[in-house]
Amino acid sequence: MSTQVAIRDYAPADEAPVLGLLNLTLGGGRAFERSTAFFRWKHIENPFGPSLMLLADGKEIVGLRAFLRWQFRVGGATSQAVRAVDTATHPGYQRMGIFSRLTTACLERARAEGVQFVFNTPNRFSMPGYLKLGWTYVGRSTIMIRPMRPLRMAKSFFTSSRSTPAVSQDGDRRENDPVRAVDELLTAEESLAGLLARDDASLVSGIRTARSVAYLRWRYARVPSMRYGAHWVGDGDLRAAAIYRITLRRGLRELMICELFCEDRRAGRRVIRELLGTVPADYAAAHCAASTPHRRVFLATGFVPAPRVGPHFTVRPLLPGPDGCDPRVAASWRLSLGDLEIF
Repeated sequence: MSTQVAIRDYAPADEAPVLGLLNLTLGGGRAFERSTAFFRWKHIENPFGPSLMLLADGKEIVGLRAFLRWQFRVGGATSQAVRAVDTATHPGYQRMGIFSRLTTACLERARAEGVQFVFNTPNRFSMPGYLKLGWTYVGRSTIMIRPMRPLRMAKSFFTSSRSTPAVSQDGDRRENDPVRAVDELLTAEESLAGLLARDDASLVSGIRTARSVAYLRWRYARVPSMRYGAHWVGDGDLRAAAIYRITLRRGLRELMICELFCEDRRAGRRVIRELLGTVPADYAAAHCAASTPHRRVFLATGFVPAPRVGPHFTVRPLLPGPDGCDPRVAASWRLSLGDLEIF
């Protein structure tokens, strides 16, 4: 195999065969994730930089390993990271060590470029492979749920079948929904940047995404095939804001609160209560660390932890990171639901 398949960098001319490989090996699921627009948005237009992508190339491209670049804030420092995302091996070349070779080569390249750690949210099928290659299992992220129509939720729980689609992205979009597009929030750049700085100060003790107006624009306004809304409070200066998305999950309308920014808990409670009262849904979902003001905001507005619901989280340290935060420890993280979905 080593003489037949070479490991090389991804080039723009590889886009079509790589998308073909992804569709061949991953199939089903959400088709937009393997569209040209989504691939370019995810791997090329990312404000943290183009993804590190390596290919296994024989007479055709038979393997892909992609590390999505990411930046975190840890205290007052910026930490360089990558997210292990798209991986594919042609069915005719499986069990030949291609996944391991590509992953090892990507790890070596990332370390040489100063990347401090790799993180991802593997499923139960890919988890053993990552642990074998040196990843550390951090734990399972706890999603918080706020029932809005409990009787409908109970009925769905008892009547849903295995044939019911798990998730339909924007599957029940309603033209008369009171959705304020996230683009409108992003027009208040100076005020939003100030709110992000104040919110970031409340998370300073942990590892959190390096959020900026440019990052929010890429993540929530420019992502193809998905629509995000925003709700905010504050006259002149923003005091709190939430970014959200509506999904249809097992027949229930879910209000997914992807981001919450607030200068204090009072403003946070107000923006969440207004959002819950404005957008019709069967339940709302959010995520935040246990030791943050955001957690107290969600608890005060009726959210409760839902055990065994969130994604699994793994990390592979490459270089020493900033002092005070170990990425292998769950308590070090300050992630939002927007950090965990899509990728």
